[in-house]
Amino acid sequence: MTRLPGARALPGVLAALVATLACTPAGRPSGRGSEAPEAILERAIERAGGAAALERGRALLWEGDAVVHAGGRTIPITGEWSVQPPDTAVVATYAVAAGPSTRRALVLAAPRGWTVRDGEFTPLPAAMLANERESFYLYEVLRLVPLRAPGVTLTRVPDDSLGQRGIGVRQPGRPDVDVYVDAEGRVAHLRTTVTDAETGAPVPEDVWLDGTIEAEGVRWPRSLRITLRGAPYFDLTLRTLRVQRELRDTLLAGPR
Repeated sequence: MTRLPGARALPGVLAALVATLACTPAGRPSGRGSEAPEAILERAIERAGGAAALERGRALLWEGDAVVHAGGRTIPITGEWSVQPPDTAVVATYAVAAGPSTRRALVLAAPRGWTVRDGEFTPLPAAMLANERESFYLYEVLRLVPLRAPGVTLTRVPDDSLGQRGIGVRQPGRPDVDVYVDAEGRVAHLRTTVTDAETGAPVPEDVWLDGTIEAEGVRWPRSLRITLRGAPYFDLTLRTLRVQRELRDTLLAGPR
């Protein structure tokens, strides 16, 4: 045991406290580092607008601009996203350089999914469908309140490379996701593994979040930067945001 200078002269209670501290193993988490995952989640919910607003905002609709990184190219796109996580979405976009006439939609009505162009529905290949379902599940994680549900397990995970506190989210039938919060308690980073849309192989994915856009009390990230295997994949910036209780879109009915 390490002896601290002057410890023998301290009164009994204080001397015992000093002795305890002297015997504490280095690296044991304390204070901020030992915060329970449930406490981290509750603070993140508060920072995102509170449970009531997040419960009301089950569907999120936004207009945005994005950059797709593919095949050594960067492709600017623009469009509208309508999402009711975890399994429902309609995303209509077009490449800026090609113009609105090239608009197409991606429709997710799990367990089915399609691309839609000029009213023609084309089923998503299996690997692409898996990738989209796993990706849109991350919006369910970002809503935070679903992580309170029975069957969802929360654990503390090591801090990320920026020193941000992490909680592991485990739910049967869904990909494992690690959620990291910044010093203010806001979600700033997600880490998971998704199915590669082309090969079907599992690949590590990180989502980096920044800024805030607000609607009906819900505070949502203004920008999302996604990497696959550490390389740029997709960057999105929201221009507008609306929230509502349920998503209604005729495309969700699928092909006639």
